[in-house]
Amino acid sequence: MSQRLMIYSDGGSRGNPGPAAIAFVAFDGVGELVKAGSRFIGVQTNNQAEYEALLMALRFAVDLPVKEITCHLDSELVAKQLTGQYAVKNTALQHLNRQVKSLLRHFEKVSFVNVSRSHHQIQRADALVNKVLDKEAKKCLEDKNQHKSSVRNYEGGFKSKFSHASIRTSNMERSIIFYCRFFGMKVKSRIEIKQTNAQIVFLQDSAGEGGTLELTSYRSQTKFTQPVYEERLFDHLGFEVLDIKSTIEAMREENVAITDEPFELNGETTIAFVEDPDGTLLELIERK
Repeated sequence: MSQRLMIYSDGGSRGNPGPAAIAFVAFDGVGELVKAGSRFIGVQTNNQAEYEALLMALRFAVDLPVKEITCHLDSELVAKQLTGQYAVKNTALQHLNRQVKSLLRHFEKVSFVNVSRSHHQIQRADALVNKVLDKEAKKCLEDKNQHKSSVRNYEGGFKSKFSHASIRTSNMERSIIFYCRFFGMKVKSRIEIKQTNAQIVFLQDSAGEGGTLELTSYRSQTKFTQPVYEERLFDHLGFEVLDIKSTIEAMREENVAITDEPFELNGETTIAFVEDPDGTLLELIERK
């Protein structure tokens, strides 16, 4: 395989923020297609989706024997932020920008090319993005119809399904970065509640298979207290992780509070406890 790779990435959000998808196409040095990929990433802004698309392409590229990579983007903002021509002021984009630059260290030569949205390879990636978004919209509609038809059971009572857990945060963007960084969660939606001057953000794993976490921030709230553990009504949130020791070490490097080091609960389960930036207790679970 050629040691040069050319990637064309694109991300899109219907709503900005809204349901978002990402895609890329990659070619070797002689113009042969190496890979085309796409996926749904939950609720994101257009700029976040553009970064996520590039990250997906780079994560694919790091496993290839390539030394030189050329990144083609139709987002002038993202291209110029990565080359240092524009400052990155948005907190969420700062986090994504750092991830991209970390992956770029794997290559000897990297260049960014800002291309027109009408570029035929960007159009190809854009078509993949829209295909994913159309599929997700259809799935959401089917799920909604199925939910309506299954609310009542045959005995005339009501069925229910656990929806989500909610916690408050004193700093919304900080909490979003924490849960996305360590647990791979993605923003599903953001809601502004004008009556209480509050913002609500729903997070879920990128596959959309696990439970949903609701973060709530009241902008007028100035006092934040977390009762000592023995006096709390709410106990903890639980997250299954693939490698509990690596997760704990990554958290330790970023000064996350580790309240209980990993220990074996039984022959098949190891657990540990940490605190999120606001002191909410979290249980980490690794199953063999």
